[in-house]
Amino acid sequence: MGLIVHGNVVKVDHSNKEWLKTTPHGNPTKEVIEGLTVYSLFKRLRTSNKIRRKYRNKIPGDNCPIIYALKGKDNLTTDLTSIKKLRISYNSIISIFQAREPNGYDLVISMPSAHNISRIIGKRLAGTFSAHHSDDFLRKLTIDEAFNLLDRADISVDEHKALSFRLRKQRQESGFQGAFSLKGIPVEFRSEFPPLCLNNIEIENLEPKRILLVDDLLATGTTLKTAHDLVQSCFPYAEIHGASLISSSTK
Repeated sequence: MGLIVHGNVVKVDHSNKEWLKTTPHGNPTKEVIEGLTVYSLFKRLRTSNKIRRKYRNKIPGDNCPIIYALKGKDNLTTDLTSIKKLRISYNSIISIFQAREPNGYDLVISMPSAHNISRIIGKRLAGTFSAHHSDDFLRKLTIDEAFNLLDRADISVDEHKALSFRLRKQRQESGFQGAFSLKGIPVEFRSEFPPLCLNNIEIENLEPKRILLVDDLLATGTTLKTAHDLVQSCFPYAEIHGASLISSSTK
């Protein structure tokens, strides 16, 4: 029910108990993050001592090698056989998810990303629940907007300088209008930079009662919680849940 990593290739091996629960057994998982119910289709497993000893401090894919392989990050890749195995499990897991939420959803919103995984999963979930799908209702903060937020932050001069340096590095890579990333921001300052904002996109003729927010990987839940608050401001009477392809590693 797991993964194996051979060099740069990540493969699904249901008999291996590392990295991820790849079979329907034990999936999907459910957790509540600051009041937001989040379903995860595949459960991420804690890094075993065996893996830690093997890789020391350089664990492939930030302890989620399959999502990095699907995105082509860190030189990781996967194969068609593994994707087919995940697809078979996915179909069974979705049936379980559907049974747990018999009222379904009216609107499915994918989180913005440079990669299309959340869009693909969101579109498929929308099909499952016969819901409207949107992949542009939200957008990522730009680096320019992050600089403006930094100037208004209640922090010390030294902290401002340190964060400004990190933002300048992002600007060099992506430009002022490039997408801002929380990854390089220390955890204690991330609350100063909401990762998402509304994209001023109207969904015509739709007053959803139940909304599903979809992301590819659940870490701290900051993205989904921010999305929840933004979407709730537009649809104050809707019930909102979250869903991710892969769970956090703490549940």
